[in-house]
Amino acid sequence: MADARFFTSAGPFSVAALTEKNGIEARDDDLLLSGLASLSAADSNSLSFFSDLKLQDTLAATKAGAVLVKAEHAALVPSGSLALICDDPYRSMAEITQMFFPAAAQSRPPQNAIADTNIHPDAIVGENVVLEPNVVIGAGAEIGDGCHIGANSFIGHGVVLGRNCTIGANASITHALIGDRVIVHGGANIGCDGFGFAPGVSHTKIPQLGRVILQADVEIGGNTVIDRGALADTFIGEGSKLDNLVHIAHNVQLGRHCFITASCAIAGSTKLGDYVQMGGGAKVSGHVEVGDRCVISANAAVLRSFPADSKIAGSPARLRSQLYRDQAFIARQRKKAEMAQKPD
Repeated sequence: MADARFFTSAGPFSVAALTEKNGIEARDDDLLLSGLASLSAADSNSLSFFSDLKLQDTLAATKAGAVLVKAEHAALVPSGSLALICDDPYRSMAEITQMFFPAAAQSRPPQNAIADTNIHPDAIVGENVVLEPNVVIGAGAEIGDGCHIGANSFIGHGVVLGRNCTIGANASITHALIGDRVIVHGGANIGCDGFGFAPGVSHTKIPQLGRVILQADVEIGGNTVIDRGALADTFIGEGSKLDNLVHIAHNVQLGRHCFITASCAIAGSTKLGDYVQMGGGAKVSGHVEVGDRCVISANAAVLRSFPADSKIAGSPARLRSQLYRDQAFIARQRKKAEMAQKPD
């Protein structure tokens, strides 16, 4: 659900108003929906959507007041929720999200986020805080005791920094809740829009209404980008260390004490367990799970899930032992071919 510290809702809307404006099967229903949420997080005042048959169990357990679904899936919606029939639930959810949060659809902060001075009068700045030249702190932001914020950095409205954090020069932090002793190096961008669009003849932007959560003792390298979540949050577990030029997409869940080295990328809604290590340039595709203590070799392309303690390498990635067997087999075949071509 959208955090009111970061997003201002234009709702609530009645079901009748939503169906009238968005090409959804008309429902003359006065039920008021005050927000949007994933199936698992929704309550009776929330709208959600269903478009992936792998989530049938989650749909069956949802508490959502209403769910956008295709006609052929309407029977899967539990009796406590209202099925709203549409051709493309994903796109309809994007369009309705724009109704609820028009400013987020344009990636704009609230107009009163920054006052004429660099520190908004509604911001809370703790004791022994060092602010270098041209730091900007937005309305409602909270800066913990002992923080050091480098020159030209931007701390957006509602952002919370724990105690003794260090923010490098030219960093930008929005839509984020950050624990104690976190280090964010220069040029990093925390909390920007996730890459969310409902594809079509014209692609519909999906307002990104989640947050970024950085737990204690996390370190973020220079020019790394961490997108905020779409409906849920992007989460980095305590003690994890991210190198320079890393990209973490929306809704990624990264466990505790992970090492993510330079130029790695993790696509949306992927989950990595605790103590996972990624070598330089490795990539993980979206919606997969990598278990605790897995080691991903440099430049690997992980396209499927792997259990805990796996050693992963190659492109497409597989168990390192399998990769070595494949390489040995290819080497033997090449040698045989070379021997066959030699004259007697």
